[in-house]
Amino acid sequence: MKANPMYLLDSLSNNDVTFFIPPYQRNYEWLTDNCRVLLSDVKKVAASNLTDVKTEHFFGSIVYVVEEAGFGLPDKYVLTDGQQRITTTMLLLMALRDSIDDPAYQETIQRRYLENDRADNSVEYKIKLKQVETDWEAYKLLVLRSDVPATLKNSAVHQNYLFFRKAIEPLPDAEKKNLLEKGLMRFSIISIQLEPDRNPWENPQEIFESMNSLGKPLSLADLVRNYLLMGKSTGQQTALYNGYWLTLEKRLPGTLSEFIRDWMQADQHKSYKVARENNYKELYGAFKDIVRGRSVEALFESFVRFSHPYSIVCGLESTGHQRLDQVIFDLNVIGVAPAYSYLTEVLAAWEAEALNDADVVTVLTCVRTYLLRRRVLGLTQAENKFYPVLGGQLYELTSSPDLSDTLFRQLSSQEYALRLPNDDEMASKLRAMNFYNLGRSRNYPRLLLSMAEESLTKARPKWDDPRLQLEHIMPQKMSADWRQMLGEDPEAVHQEYVNNVGNITLIRHNQELGNKSFGDKKETYAGQSGLQVTQNRILDRDVWDAEAIRRRQDYIIDLITVHILEIPKRFRRASNWNQNDGESAQFDSRRTLNQLIGETIEYVSNPMITAKVISDSRVLFESDEWALGPLTKVLKERSGATVSKTSNFHGASNWSWDGTKLVDLEL
Repeated sequence: MKANPMYLLDSLSNNDVTFFIPPYQRNYEWLTDNCRVLLSDVKKVAASNLTDVKTEHFFGSIVYVVEEAGFGLPDKYVLTDGQQRITTTMLLLMALRDSIDDPAYQETIQRRYLENDRADNSVEYKIKLKQVETDWEAYKLLVLRSDVPATLKNSAVHQNYLFFRKAIEPLPDAEKKNLLEKGLMRFSIISIQLEPDRNPWENPQEIFESMNSLGKPLSLADLVRNYLLMGKSTGQQTALYNGYWLTLEKRLPGTLSEFIRDWMQADQHKSYKVARENNYKELYGAFKDIVRGRSVEALFESFVRFSHPYSIVCGLESTGHQRLDQVIFDLNVIGVAPAYSYLTEVLAAWEAEALNDADVVTVLTCVRTYLLRRRVLGLTQAENKFYPVLGGQLYELTSSPDLSDTLFRQLSSQEYALRLPNDDEMASKLRAMNFYNLGRSRNYPRLLLSMAEESLTKARPKWDDPRLQLEHIMPQKMSADWRQMLGEDPEAVHQEYVNNVGNITLIRHNQELGNKSFGDKKETYAGQSGLQVTQNRILDRDVWDAEAIRRRQDYIIDLITVHILEIPKRFRRASNWNQNDGESAQFDSRRTLNQLIGETIEYVSNPMITAKVISDSRVLFESDEWALGPLTKVLKERSGATVSKTSNFHGASNWSWDGTKLVDLEL
């Protein structure tokens, strides 16, 4: 290792070298805020040096490996650390070049810092800094003072160049020159040349992973790309990057870290933490354990193969199959990121012809049904850990003569928190819930009613139709006419039913109907604005009151549970969770109770009944210690319910804390 202190621009002005950013490095990612800080530092140093106070600014280290080039060409400095800072410095130099009126000064910047006089006409060597492929075109055009096409104007390279131009353009030429001569020329660095051939411990890969103190933290995708490409020759790196990695970047822009994590889950049928900045390194360690001993090219091939169905699941590409694309769209409306690895495996099986077109639609429709039933009940717990394991049962599914029954059996064989809600549980929840506010941005009621319309007419309303909106039949704000229609206690009726599933419908209309009279609303529903789901059980009514809402409520609930979110008959009233896995369910309860010791919990069926948690398996009730299951059984008997001697009850689903069932708590 050779380490030398020097000025940054002295290094950049060396005509014996060309800086190369290797393919394993990440794309240029500095934000405008980073550029603003750099320009502020340059201005401060320049201002100080114009006084008697001579000032330098330390700009960090530049780490590189030297690769000899051909005869007559500059040596290649392959950057291990410093890419983002050097690129931003070059963009500032270009902005100075293009904003200064002095032609000779412009050419000095161009020849000394941006181009290499020793190089031949090869653009790759002539331009002093060779970017990674994704940034190269925009950067090259800026260096060569060519027009940047519209397709590249949103790139970080072009946007940051524009920021510098706009910031320094109003300054007089003398001040601009001072930014260079008194400011940027006083930026010092430590230039570190690695010598891995002489000293094996100077491993560029390890140094790349650890030296990132001045920039944006490395993502999981950055670390994986580096791991797979480092150690290869520049030619091999370029071939692998252009042949595989560039395909991934174009196919999955901005989501490669999430993709790597989901690939790991599908590869191992095991759950891994969500790809976030605070656990990238943990995931990276797991990735290295998974791929150790595998061929790098085979891994890249696996990534590219997995990326096509993955991009479809994410909604970035279409299958061209209308029914399949519709179900995938619905899944993304629901929010299905935890299931991406599993759904990608399903689509990969379809692409491999292990499933035909009808089969894959059936499988994804079952998943949609499972998810929507759970979302109606507000259930999401444990899904992250479940789907990768479910992928391990895909062969059993694809080999089955009855895909629907097999998949629902698999979905119903999990712990209570992952249960498939049956028809009774669905109906009970739908009757009591605030249907209007179900889900993010009210997407769930909109989706369910759109699916109801499709079940009635075979035509789905267009999701992006700006006229499509949820409608309160009985309005949220009542007029005098509405109060009169609701009878003796209009306030009580309104409070109980305004957001009830029977009072919410879907219309195509350019404006809200608000508190128009029921007669006026019926005219709209009967016309072009109305849908079949809005006409049935509404147009035949003269009065819209509690009885009418309950009547339509039962109709919509039947549509949702029996037709839209249909499940096989044997699951409709069954307890769709693994009741034989008592130890597993009990373990979850123990973990939850352990964190609630000293707290008071409530009996769900009667919140006036409470118990105090005293250990990870016992509660205090009426001066006696109980396990939750037996206590629940006793309370059921006291309430008059018919309970057999062999009945067992899952206590965590019958008791709550702070308004949430114990089984649904995430402590």
